[in-house]
Parts: sequence; C-alpha cells; structure tokens
Amino acid sequence: MMPFTHGDVVQLKSGGPLMTVTGIVGVDQHLADLKAIGFSDGDVSVEYFDNNKLERATFRSTSLEKYEE
Repeated sequence: MMPFTHGDVVQLKSGGPLMTVTGIVGVDQHLADLKAIGFSDGDVSVEYFDNNKLERATFRSTSLEKYEE
C-alpha cells in the first residue's frame, strides 16, 4: 500500500509549506521517467504556493508526512 494518495496534503518532516500530492511514482504513467533519476514507487509529485507562485516538485515519500490539522 502506498503511504500517500492523490489530493493528500503533506509537509516535509523538517517543516515548510503545505503541499498537495498530484502524482505518485509507480502509479502515474507520466512520472515513469523519474525512476531513471533515482525516485522509487511511492515517491510523490506535489504542488504548492511560494509567495503566490505555483511550484511543483517531487520528493521521496520518506521525507514527507501527511498534514494533520
């Protein structure tokens, strides 16, 4: 079972902005190329805002945790 699903709100374990999971390596075909640069099944692509600018990034699942209000 993957630790994250599309739409989950996550944050780096070390802090930082809240991010929304938009893709999962091993699930979304458009992320297959990420395995060639070291990402693994379950790692996630996210979107978040930084000073009103939309940013996109990919993180290892082990560096993220689900955000709990």
